[in-house]
Amino acid sequence: MKKITVIIKDDTILFKYRKNKLTEPNLLNTNIISNNELVFSDEYLKENTKIVSLFIKELINEKNITKIVISNNELACIVLDLLKNVQTIEELNITDNDNLTYALCEKVIKYKNIKKLNCYNIPQFMIEELDKHKILAESRNEVLFTSNFMADNDLNSFSKIYYKTIIKIDDNLSDNEKEDIRTFFLINKYVKVIHIDNYNLNLINEFDEDIDDIDDVVALKALNKKLKKKRIRISLVYSDDYLEANYLQQIIFTTLKICALIIFTIVASVLGYVGYNNYQAELKDAELKSKLDKIVQKESSLNTGTNNYGVTFSDDEVTLNSYKILKDVNSDMVGWLTVKGTKIDYPVVRGKDNSYYLTTNFYKEADYNGWVFMDYRNNATDLDANTIIYAHNRYSSGIMFGTLPNVRKSSWLENKDNYYITF
Repeated sequence: MKKITVIIKDDTILFKYRKNKLTEPNLLNTNIISNNELVFSDEYLKENTKIVSLFIKELINEKNITKIVISNNELACIVLDLLKNVQTIEELNITDNDNLTYALCEKVIKYKNIKKLNCYNIPQFMIEELDKHKILAESRNEVLFTSNFMADNDLNSFSKIYYKTIIKIDDNLSDNEKEDIRTFFLINKYVKVIHIDNYNLNLINEFDEDIDDIDDVVALKALNKKLKKKRIRISLVYSDDYLEANYLQQIIFTTLKICALIIFTIVASVLGYVGYNNYQAELKDAELKSKLDKIVQKESSLNTGTNNYGVTFSDDEVTLNSYKILKDVNSDMVGWLTVKGTKIDYPVVRGKDNSYYLTTNFYKEADYNGWVFMDYRNNATDLDANTIIYAHNRYSSGIMFGTLPNVRKSSWLENKDNYYITF
């Protein structure tokens, strides 16, 4: 528990922490030492802020006080909150040899009635802000950068602090530098990159209180997952000494990364090629089937019904005529295979061996899709006990026999119309 002494003299009111012994526990939290001196405990102030504030405001108004003298920045922030809306105070004096903090600078600006501020040292960018609000800033010390952090990053004006995108931080920070860093992050809205010269997790903790202590440098990488939620990414740049000490490990790690990249590239290339190949296969198959369908449809439209001589053609005769035309296109044609519930609906050919139509289509063009063909040892006119028909399993594109596995699905088996496979 701290004791705060309040002394009134002429037109000045002084606030300072009392350095002598604490009062006995059985004494009151607030003691009037004389008509012009009061003592409050910080606990009493917290619990009775409104009462103390009204009491001191009354004293200030009664004695026409225009000047506040406060021992340090911390206490000054408390007092200014205590004396909100007191319009007679025009001057603030901080007596300790401390740099003005940005938190106090903000409170002085918000106070509005203060026209003059005196303290040991005021950073240049704060003078700029105070001047903007017509507050005279007096420094008892030469106005310099408050820390190496400010100097190294050329943060000598409020606008530079506000718009800075890249900063660098040394790992050996003084208390003033830590305070300046906190101030920087309070003001800045655009920083994207922070360079830290040496690994120091405690330094990172200055920016994020939720990060747990981690001793191992390698574990720092794990923080990336946690910090991604806050859009923060940690990159490690190893020193020459570290790389030399871990040379073999770095070679293995780099080799594994290269291998992983090569494997990823190969897999991506294969998948890309397969996808493109299937797409081209579908286009080619659709083109060939379209040509064949046009031949069949043309024959059907010409010969269905009764011709000019009064001859009526049956469906079987139309089909036979269509087959004759298709056989003119490819003399190896031996029939047409249709499997309901699949995409299998092709004319069937038979070659001199079982290899030719593996890479040749119905028009006898080179085609990696091949065609649907009968075993060359089978009799196409008088079917054998077992007639074997082949085609590629283009499963991913669904052409040729790519949809043949449909016959194993329950949905196919439940439809009895699918049981009639025609040749």
